[in-house]
Amino acid sequence: MNNQVKGLIYYYTQDMKYHVKIFWTILIAIIVATSIMAYFLMGIEGSRFYWAFPFATYTNVAIIAFQSVKKDIPFGLKMGAIRKNIFLSYAYFFFCYSLLMAIAANTLQTILEGLLNVFGVTNYIFGHPAMLLTDTWLTRTVIDTFIMFFLMALLLLVGLIFYQSGLLGGGITLGAILVVILYGLFQGWLIEAFANILSDASMLTFATIFVIGIGLYLFSYLFIQRVTVVRKV
Repeated sequence: MNNQVKGLIYYYTQDMKYHVKIFWTILIAIIVATSIMAYFLMGIEGSRFYWAFPFATYTNVAIIAFQSVKKDIPFGLKMGAIRKNIFLSYAYFFFCYSLLMAIAANTLQTILEGLLNVFGVTNYIFGHPAMLLTDTWLTRTVIDTFIMFFLMALLLLVGLIFYQSGLLGGGITLGAILVVILYGLFQGWLIEAFANILSDASMLTFATIFVIGIGLYLFSYLFIQRVTVVRKV
């Protein structure tokens, strides 16, 4: 890893500190509030509280990847960074950020499960894709890392399309994807494929998602090669 890549990663991490603090502060506050509510409502029959960390963490990484295109890439170019190093720096940053978010979220879930068990709170239920396999800390962390890297690669690519093609080009691309999805839903093959994936889910399923994410990320290099400091959106 050369010094320019290290410098870019340092900039990404420093720029993210404030947003990460806000994200976790809000998330923990929501969890504490709902946990207290669950405790006082235990006596009410049928009261259940459901929480899934992936809803928050997956959304967080997706937004970060999308926004980084119009914020970080122009800054890197203005500072003299070459496009290859920008591409490499994002690879390191996306994987490390996905891994750290997965570790933080699942460690927090493990701690909360222990605390809820101590206080006898049985109506607060955590959900996770790992429930399709073996729901352990390690399994959740690996699955989250794979999925979050995929989402960051996908939203980086979408961001690059909007950055270079403007709202028209980005809208056409997203519109075409939406048409394919709707067609698949109406024809039924998309629902059937999704049901088959869920029924036969294994770690290989999530590893495949990670590999697809790597492919999307490599494909984004074609756009990064042509990116300039002038954006169309």
